[in-house]
Amino acid sequence: MVASHVFQKNFNSFYCDIRLQSVDKRGRNSGSKLTARGWTHNIARHGSRMPKHKVSPDQNVLVFPGPEPGVGSRDQLDRPGVWIPITTSTVRSTAEREPGLGCEVVLSGSYRKGFETLKRAYEEFRDLGCKILSPSNVSIVSEHDGFVYMQGEEAETPENIEDRHLAAIQKANFVWLHAPDGYVGPTAALEVGFASAAGVPVYAQEAPSDKVMQSFVRVVDSPAAILKMPLAHPEPPAPALRAFQEYYKRAAIQRGYTKEHPKDCLLLMVEEVGELARALRKREKLVRHGSYVNSNEAHELADVFLYVVHMANILGLDLANVVREKEFINVEKFLAR
Repeated sequence: MVASHVFQKNFNSFYCDIRLQSVDKRGRNSGSKLTARGWTHNIARHGSRMPKHKVSPDQNVLVFPGPEPGVGSRDQLDRPGVWIPITTSTVRSTAEREPGLGCEVVLSGSYRKGFETLKRAYEEFRDLGCKILSPSNVSIVSEHDGFVYMQGEEAETPENIEDRHLAAIQKANFVWLHAPDGYVGPTAALEVGFASAAGVPVYAQEAPSDKVMQSFVRVVDSPAAILKMPLAHPEPPAPALRAFQEYYKRAAIQRGYTKEHPKDCLLLMVEEVGELARALRKREKLVRHGSYVNSNEAHELADVFLYVVHMANILGLDLANVVREKEFINVEKFLAR
């Protein structure tokens, strides 16, 4: 979106961090193995199934997009992307996808090359009933040092415009990558990496020429083809906790917490949960006995979070990875209802 000099210094370190490891597990209740190709995580079942609930005929059942079981080979059907082709039986929606449902989109890519193609994509998404989170319009008013300003952005800095664009990517259902003749500039590459780290799929009509970039982008025939796919459950990203967990490991040393055992941390964490419960009870005016002590649910929740991070450090766990893996399990249980 912006010129190559904007955010270039942040790209290399960010791009390396968003490569995820593959997972290949067999759940205790699974009759077949689910496998992932490339860097994308897979889902494994653990424990018993959640109770089944009656599904309303109007409900849109979320699925992971992929080829129908038994149709062709994986090599014939797979395209690079962030979604896992599931070859085992998959729960699919019995209801038609409503126009515009799950269609909040961000358009990324070059705004100087093939702009008319980008403009047509913008208009097609709008006509399909999609909400375009960024850019707000495709009316170019000026260009300075290679940076393109749309109408209404003239008084803003490139950094602020890009920050808003990245924030929109986090909220989007997917990103549409404009890659004319396979070209993806440095800032567009940053945005693709950012979307992948946030668990937001990236689609394009033209595959990027860069082989590494191709693994992050799924090629489709047109914007309308995305809406014809079954509505998919978003892939849970890895929570950005690693840096904070390392910080708290250093903080625990300074505060003399390193000799605490899991039972010590658990008792302290339960105490914080109790304080959080009292704070919430006060807010909800659920009077039981005695008077309330001064408490703040935001502060108590922060304390609970700190003890969770501290417990992960004591147990030697990578909290970001285990949270993400557990969420895959939660998603599969949800889809199995």
